[in-house]
Amino acid sequence: WACRKGHTDVIKLLLHHSMSNIELNARDNYGRTALMFACSNGHKDVVQLLLEHHERINLNAVAKNGETAFMWACLNGHNDVVKLFLDNSERIELNARNNFGETAFMLACLRGRKDVVKLLLDHPKIDLNVRDDNGFTAFTIACHLGHKDVVQLLIDHSGIDLNVRDNTGRTAL
Repeated sequence: WACRKGHTDVIKLLLHHSMSNIELNARDNYGRTALMFACSNGHKDVVQLLLEHHERINLNAVAKNGETAFMWACLNGHNDVVKLFLDNSERIELNARNNFGETAFMLACLRGRKDVVKLLLDHPKIDLNVRDDNGFTAFTIACHLGHKDVVQLLIDHSGIDLNVRDNTGRTAL
């Protein structure tokens, strides 16, 4: 609850006493961790604290739907949190896939998170042309959902395959 609500002082106290019986990687019924809640709600200071304790916190934990904390930050458009993850990319699985084969980059495009997409486009470890279970790429998703600003960013980027076909043979056009 402290991570979900962004109570930084409480989290500092819990991390300080975590050598007791506090389970820092505890999960709810959906497999979500405290880090996932902090990322989903954009609590940058909380995420920073948890990243600093990476040796005791599973930064790449996967919920039952296959989503990671990084995916939640991208999906909800929390630029500052996304930057923290990108700055710690040596410990983060940036191209992890959820149960539908979607990556954090795809989820940012799905929601039209232009600023997050900008951050991800420039990171060398992000797979820009990965395909989900239906054969959709981030580009085809953004086109399909009409996210004009995101589509323009992707068109302007040299690393995007604009002619990829999905599993039924359709292109973004």
